[in-house]
Order: sequence, then C-alpha cells, then structure tokens
Amino acid sequence: MNFVNLRAYDNYIYANMQLSMLQEEGINCHLKDEFTVTIDPLLNPAIGGIKLMVAEAQAERAQQILNDAELEWLQTEPCPACGQKALRKEVQIKEFPDFWGKIKSMLVNGEEREVKTLYVCGSCGNEFTELASGME
Repeated sequence: MNFVNLRAYDNYIYANMQLSMLQEEGINCHLKDEFTVTIDPLLNPAIGGIKLMVAEAQAERAQQILNDAELEWLQTEPCPACGQKALRKEVQIKEFPDFWGKIKSMLVNGEEREVKTLYVCGSCGNEFTELASGME
C-alpha cells in the first residue's frame, strides 16, 4: 500500500489529534518521524517535521476531513484584536527559483519552499500568525 504525506507538524500533540480524527473516520494513516522530532526538536527543520502519512487512495477524503474540522474550529475562534468570529486561514507559499535559495530553505524550513500560514479577520482585517488557543 502506498502512503502520501498529507501534512507536517512540529507539535506532536496536534499531530496525534489529527491522526486520531482520521483514524476515527476509518482512514488508514500513521505518523512518520514522530519520535525523532519529539526526542530532538532541533532536527525538525532537517527532516521536515512529523509527517501525517495517509493511504494514497484515501488522501483526498482525509484532506477534506481535516479541512472541514479546521473550518469548524475557526468559526469558534474570536479575533484577538476585535473579538469577532470571522477568521479565515490563508496559506502563502514562496517558491525559490535558484538552487541556493532552495538549499537555504531546506535548512531553515525543512523543504524547498517556504509555507507561511496566516489567520485573517474578515471583520477588522488584522493578520495573525498565531492564535490565542495555540491550535495552528
């Protein structure tokens, strides 16, 4: 059976929460490199974090389950600035065209591109990289 990397985490608690969510839905999945990152967090960028591996045939369904759960969770989170429950998630991906940029990104981010997650309030327009609940 072939497995694909669905997501990567630097927090083993959050990784296990999402793993359990998928397993409850009957998705065949496991965590890769969980123990390495947990024992030595400094290796996280070098190996690309804790990877959520999902059976290739179930990857699309698993992604939809995680996206739906995240949307549901975001609707309960108030904006840290204005208190309104109008947050949305935006993912910004920066590709590096040159070899040295990709090497630097591999060393810093654990992959050839830089992925940045922002939470934007639809009410006041403020952007946040972290939320008070810590469930990024």
